Amino acid sequence: MDTAPAEEHQPSCRDLVGLLAQPDRRAAYAALALGATSVAGVAERTGLRPPAAAAALRRLTAGGIAELDAGTGAYTLRDDTFRLAVQAEVRLSGRGGGDGAGGYFRRGRLTSIPGNAEVRARVLAVVADSFDAGTTYSEAKVNAICGEWLDDWVSLRRALVDEALLRRNESGTAYERA
Repeated sequence: MDTAPAEEHQPSCRDLVGLLAQPDRRAAYAALALGATSVAGVAERTGLRPPAAAAALRRLTAGGIAELDAGTGAYTLRDDTFRLAVQAEVRLSGRGGGDGAGGYFRRGRLTSIPGNAEVRARVLAVVADSFDAGTTYSEAKVNAICGEWLDDWVSLRRALVDEALLRRNESGTAYERA
């Protein structure tokens, strides 16, 4: 049974730069990096008024740079956000000026599945990196991961299987990275 995917996606380098382009958010980021964990702590370290500090923290959290622990109410920076965004950027654009795959991504998501076989293979390889080798995924989990990349997650899942990047069991209920 097909299950609708989650809406969250990994931010791109462009997304991260956009998030930090505003001075209040840069100040809040710096305060978190220096150990602040609350709206009051960010406000104190930055000189921002508490409503401005809270707004900046909400944007950083929504953008994937920071996270809020619902149990403790503490804000922390996500250590892997920049590393993952840079890895994806290098993979898409290459160090030598691009391989054609980057044009199919916008805001960390696919815009479409390329028709050109070489570009399609590069684009799908980026998506396949979302799946860990040796891990078995339910169809619902594969749909959710594919949905983070493209609204037409069914076609993306099918493309990953067709290109032998994912293997589906005979009953079609479990998948593994090939």
